[in-house]
Amino acid sequence: MRRRALLKGGLFGGIATAAGLGMQPAAADGHGGKTAFVLVHGSWHGGWCWGLVTPHLAQAGHLSMPIDLPGHGLNARLPASFLTRPLDPAAFATEPSFIAGIPTEAYADAVLEAAATARAAGAERVILVGHSMGGVPVTFAAAKDPAAVDGLAYLTAVVATPGKPGGHYISLPEQSEKSRLGAIVMADPATIGAIRIDPRSADPAYLAAARDALAADVEEGLLASVMHLLTPDAPAAMYGELPEFSDAYAAIPRAFLRCDADRTLIPATRDVEIAEMDAAFGNATRVYRLASSHEAMFAAPQAVAEALVDFAG
Repeated sequence: MRRRALLKGGLFGGIATAAGLGMQPAAADGHGGKTAFVLVHGSWHGGWCWGLVTPHLAQAGHLSMPIDLPGHGLNARLPASFLTRPLDPAAFATEPSFIAGIPTEAYADAVLEAAATARAAGAERVILVGHSMGGVPVTFAAAKDPAAVDGLAYLTAVVATPGKPGGHYISLPEQSEKSRLGAIVMADPATIGAIRIDPRSADPAYLAAARDALAADVEEGLLASVMHLLTPDAPAAMYGELPEFSDAYAAIPRAFLRCDADRTLIPATRDVEIAEMDAAFGNATRVYRLASSHEAMFAAPQAVAEALVDFAG
């Protein structure tokens, strides 16, 4: 695979090569770049979404490596109906998604590949950070290779626990009743194999609903740029799948960044996730509370970075 070959070829380039792959080098403040954060985006996003967070991590002396998951960012392949304007809602709601054919293991492998690249760039500790949907591939990656991971940080994320896939938490009654995300989903995931939205909509009511659900506290100009960069499809099948957990996985330190104003993945459901992780794995999750919407990387990037730096110790 050409991408894998390129990554392997760059392992000997150290920090310079890591920067070319999207890794932000550590500041020269004595930390020596020994901790790296692999930053895993959520639905419809790409590695670009961490752009306001990584400078704060670098200033604290840490490496950061934002990645594009399969089917996202530059790896995305857009539905033809999405590119045709004015939008045909019927065509958009029925065109199969490219993402439907991507197995959950591919997402986990992308995260582990990034962790290996971070090690090769000089990181002695690797912390996986998953935002929203990104919590699922982060969990699968750590379960597949616990030795590759020194910490797990979930930013208002979906998780899986023994016997309970991510979909269990999405379908809890309070989550289902209070989440405002459903107002902007434009297709049945069972039909197209993805969770589909229209970030390029010109409908003021739709855009207002998207803002309300995702980013009510993000400045309008910044949110317009974010919406322009989002892609329409996100995976659905992974929410029904479970990794195999081990004692080594259970021992990995965890943090959860809880967004108190989240209207997409509501805080009360995240509290259930935290409690059930603690009960299942026998060690306490370190919880950080942010006064932020779901899109905390844009609403409160410094607070996100400060929580991650504190967790890294």
